[in-house]
Amino acid sequence: MVKELDKRTEEAILNAAYQVIVRKGKAGTRMQEIADKAGVNKALLHYYFRSKDKIYLAVLRSVVGSLLRTLLAELDFERPFRELMEGFVRSHIVALKANQEIFRFFFAEVWTNREEVLPVFLDLLVESRGNIPGLFFARLEKAVAEGEIRPVDPFHLLMNMISLDVFYFVASPLFFEVVEVPEEEQQRMTDARADQVVEFIWESIRPRRQL
Repeated sequence: MVKELDKRTEEAILNAAYQVIVRKGKAGTRMQEIADKAGVNKALLHYYFRSKDKIYLAVLRSVVGSLLRTLLAELDFERPFRELMEGFVRSHIVALKANQEIFRFFFAEVWTNREEVLPVFLDLLVESRGNIPGLFFARLEKAVAEGEIRPVDPFHLLMNMISLDVFYFVASPLFFEVVEVPEEEQQRMTDARADQVVEFIWESIRPRRQL
């Protein structure tokens, strides 16, 4: 009974911390706000989590783990390269659409607190699927060798696949406001984003016929 109560209290604290930290980031979070949100006193909060660093790390691992599970679910390096690329782009955009607040938190923390964020990201990436960049680059090399795609810079291709997805969600609210895009048209454009990115990338890497 006591252990069950302890577990419920810890879960309530973590849930409160998640809500506060994702909204405000590590720098803007105060332990008292987490305690108030969880409905516990500050002494009890410190009993479960000795410092803001520890509770931040717990929330960060939860956020990164959730993002990686979504992003990597459709990643199959045995598929034809176009299908591999398309699967990644589509799952990435679905994750971005469904978790915009979490992604904003994650990228803000990468920018301001990378010494803590990057080790957690890399550890969980390896735990989840192994050396993903290495597997991707090896599959890319094979695709070039077998004529699936033309020779391309692997680093820039991977960066294009990620940035064409991410930057849309960063810039589109400003773009929609400036050019006064109607709400229904905003939704249509967002729904079409995956198709646009897939075709744009494919046209940049598909084999070129010799004239």
